Amino acid sequence: MLLTSTIIFSIAAAVSVLAAIRLATYADIISRETKAGGLVVGTVLLAVATSLPELTATISAAVIDNADIAVGNGLGSITFNIFALFLFDIYFRKKRLFLKVSNNHFYTGLLGLTLCTIIILSLYFNLNQEFISIGLPSIAIAVVYLGGLWLISLKHQQEIHEEETAPQETEKTAVSIKKTIIRFILFSLIVFAAGSSLSISGDFIAQSSGVSASAIGSILIAATTSLPDAVSVLVALRVANVNLAIGTILGGNIFNVFVIPIADIFYRSDSLWADASRQHISTAAAGFMLTLIVISILKRDNTRNTMTYIAPSLIVVAGYLIFSAFYILG
Repeated sequence: MLLTSTIIFSIAAAVSVLAAIRLATYADIISRETKAGGLVVGTVLLAVATSLPELTATISAAVIDNADIAVGNGLGSITFNIFALFLFDIYFRKKRLFLKVSNNHFYTGLLGLTLCTIIILSLYFNLNQEFISIGLPSIAIAVVYLGGLWLISLKHQQEIHEEETAPQETEKTAVSIKKTIIRFILFSLIVFAAGSSLSISGDFIAQSSGVSASAIGSILIAATTSLPDAVSVLVALRVANVNLAIGTILGGNIFNVFVIPIADIFYRSDSLWADASRQHISTAAAGFMLTLIVISILKRDNTRNTMTYIAPSLIVVAGYLIFSAFYILG
């Protein structure tokens, strides 16, 4: 059973990664050829598409009544996404790409901090009250997430009005964009289909290996369902579309939190928030701190040398590896 689950898990992860490469390529074309830009395409379009494995994995975990995988996957994806972001920052250190980022990512990061805070408070104070079978923390997260996206959208629209009018789109370009969007949707569905396999096989791995479900959800499943995000970021950074890369990570992180309330709808054993381990508080706190570091780094205007530029990234990468090791062993 363990071997079969591991094989299925590995195949599903590989399919997600390959589909994510195509998604990132198409998203880069859309961001460059339309008025949307890398920030919006990354924060909403690519972030949601590459986070579809988290959505299906989290919902599947809720359906099979595994609260720890449902909550752990959403929170663990935040820490892994930021780990991948800083890892690539080290790899592309000579280009210092993160010094060329739009300040508007600050608002997405701030939304992420708010969502992490809601989760920490909900788990710490055991706020598991329900309204029409949905936990109040889930309702709060959904309201804050949708309201935050609306405000970010308004901010972006203001910027568009302030900029000069872009050249008229030719008929050839319009046809090309249409085909790109269709292909983007197709590969999004492929990524979506792989998510359920990751969650179900991950649940079997947890049962067979003896490792806690919270650790499996926060580390193993979170990392594998986040591989599409990581691959998309790598592709975006290779073509120097840094706003697309940052938008994908921060946008994916807030979406990963939003999928927990969606999973709460499918969880029927009791309250998702009551059954989830308090161990997830540490994961949410780690996500909060890492997001805060991202916001601080993006506010930098310059650095003296390459070493001072990558020092925060080195600290985060090392910290994530230590955190993961203690989490699994603990």
